[in-house]
Amino acid sequence: MTTAPTPRPAPTQAPAQRPAGARPPQKKASRLGMAKRERLQVPLFYLWYGPEGIGKTSLLADMPDPIVADIEGGSAKVEIARYQFRDGDGGHVAYSYDEFTGAIEDLISNPGHGFRTLGIDTADALEALIHTHICKRDGEDNVEGYGYGKGYKVAVAELRVLISRLNVLRYRDGMNIAFLAHAKSKTFKNPEGPDYDRWNIVGDDLFTAELRARCDVVGFLHYEGGGAKLAEESKNKNARARGWDTGRRLIELGRTAAWDAKTRLSVPAQIELALEHPFAPFADAKVVSDVPTVETLSADILAEVDRITATGDDVEFITGGGKRTSRSDIAKVIATRDANVLQRVLSGLKATEPLTAATAAQDQE
Repeated sequence: MTTAPTPRPAPTQAPAQRPAGARPPQKKASRLGMAKRERLQVPLFYLWYGPEGIGKTSLLADMPDPIVADIEGGSAKVEIARYQFRDGDGGHVAYSYDEFTGAIEDLISNPGHGFRTLGIDTADALEALIHTHICKRDGEDNVEGYGYGKGYKVAVAELRVLISRLNVLRYRDGMNIAFLAHAKSKTFKNPEGPDYDRWNIVGDDLFTAELRARCDVVGFLHYEGGGAKLAEESKNKNARARGWDTGRRLIELGRTAAWDAKTRLSVPAQIELALEHPFAPFADAKVVSDVPTVETLSADILAEVDRITATGDDVEFITGGGKRTSRSDIAKVIATRDANVLQRVLSGLKATEPLTAATAAQDQE
């Protein structure tokens, strides 16, 4: 009968010996002490979109010291500095994504150029250049060649790389970045009720969603107008509504059922474009929002309540964040004079759609 061998303990590895005179490893210095609670005054990413002819390029031209990277060729009738991609006629229009990114790298390589706003005209034309670029790079005939939906994700990844380079201009050189884009009416697949038409940015949904998410200000430009039946035809069910407009051009900065918009600034949800200097009203509102006080925040909050309720009555409504409130409830919050709380309240109100007669009655139930 054989006996099983006695197991031997596994050899232990001797701890590494520190060379004589070597310093012990140093703990990495913490940077937590550098954290500060403050509002940063940094340039912004803008996205201005609207129907053709509304004045998007004119708005860009009125922004601080702009230079435009013209991809679509739509800036010819506007007095603005244009980046020259090539010599000769038409050299101000980018024909390829390499030409466009070459302009960005040229700006990065030459700080002190004096421009304070880079305009990209337009985002939908930029997306087309990106599609051509990635397909040529990856050997695909078109963006659909990657497989179902994959090519559009590759384009979004390229957009993220571009934005990281634009951030160099933003943070190092103090430049605003302003994208221009066209708008189109598109049916919205409403998960909570009937579908309806709303204004959308022209382009693939993934691309435009990424662009909206990265921008601090998304403004929808349109003419003030609508449609209604004439008073004498109001009882006629077969009468068609007639269009009307006031000629006023508006920037919408709050999301509604009709369009996407947003702002990270405490500015009004709607601003009128001035005729001579279209950017001036927004710039004036931004100056006030950069140094908000309890008084300015309170005034902006009450203005938003007026916009939402369209009445001085103490009606209840539901905010964009799903909270039921009213003018009297908000007055109590204002009385606390807590600027941080007021900023959160203002942001929630800006995301709230105005009440209609139907929704007001429903909210009271």
